[in-house]
Amino acid sequence: MRGTESISTVICRLRQKDIPCSQATFIGICRTVGCNRTDEELMALSAGFRGGIGCSYNEGSCGAFAAGVMALGMFLPEDNAKAVALSKELFEHFKRRYGTVICGNLVYKNGFSVCTDCCLCIGKKVVELLDREAQRKIDFSTK
Repeated sequence: MRGTESISTVICRLRQKDIPCSQATFIGICRTVGCNRTDEELMALSAGFRGGIGCSYNEGSCGAFAAGVMALGMFLPEDNAKAVALSKELFEHFKRRYGTVICGNLVYKNGFSVCTDCCLCIGKKVVELLDREAQRKIDFSTK
């Protein structure tokens, strides 16, 4: 089930409210794909990924990227292998675009100006991957 707002609209609105990257990305994906959890629950689940895992920046993965991986697992609970494979695809997509998944490297190279772009990149790709998987299930079930 899809919400009425696009992933980009939801994420940008959250970022304009100074919601951190991991939380804006996770909430954006959940609201776009469809999730019954409250924003407070989603904020709590994704809080620790902020700033490269606990604001570690230098060594931690981008919070938006981590939130995307978490969302893939959340929306594919019946198929861990598929969630892992799609997480790798997400990693490769992000790394091709930015050259790294390490928060500190992204921030030091670009300043925090890149953070919303990272959120949008991950949010759009996760929704695309989940849509693709949903379509494959429909195609498979009709054969």
